[in-house]
Amino acid sequence: MKKLLLAALLGALTAGARADDLALRIEHDSTVVGADGVTRNVRFAERLIRRDAQSWLARILPPGAHEDAEHAAGAKGHKHMDIAAATRWVVRAPDGKLRVRLVNDHDRMIVDIAPVDYANIGFDGRWSTAAQLIDPEQIRQMKPLARSAPAGTRWYESGTPDARVQVLWDEKDKYPRRIESSNAAGTRRSVLNATREALPAVLPWTRLDGYALKEYSDLLD
Repeated sequence: MKKLLLAALLGALTAGARADDLALRIEHDSTVVGADGVTRNVRFAERLIRRDAQSWLARILPPGAHEDAEHAAGAKGHKHMDIAAATRWVVRAPDGKLRVRLVNDHDRMIVDIAPVDYANIGFDGRWSTAAQLIDPEQIRQMKPLARSAPAGTRWYESGTPDARVQVLWDEKDKYPRRIESSNAAGTRRSVLNATREALPAVLPWTRLDGYALKEYSDLLD
């Protein structure tokens, strides 16, 4: 009987330790109608992997779409790290402080990002953004909608007369399944879809042995 109770307790503790596991495929689709009458559409996908206090956000690149070799082989004035396509790796310390890094697989390089440079890589400095895309506190400040939603989710809305954002929020796992934003003029519209995936058998941050370590300022030389 004691062995059964101990096994149940260990199982509960293990489940609790992994309660923060999350793997998402995130698809972005945005459309902008310019003042010149040209409609521009941007689509790309990313993969978010979160376990405990680590978050890994990587661009999903179709074969041949990103020519890393061209960047590496360019002249000194053109040789640079493609920050937009680099992976963002965030680790939260027990005291809440974040260590933010970019990972470039082609050059086997890890770049430390200081807080002063977060904006340069499109990061707002919040663990909630790194871990689940949106801070739950932001959802609490939004207006619940009666819009039809799948079980376990609810639509929320915020905005102004000029623009609005609607979020389909997963109430249990605390992440946005879909984000829709648009302006009243109809010239801007974006959609984010997040789909749950299985956590990979090998976590990506465990395969970085031998990668060179650099500072962000090294990329500006």
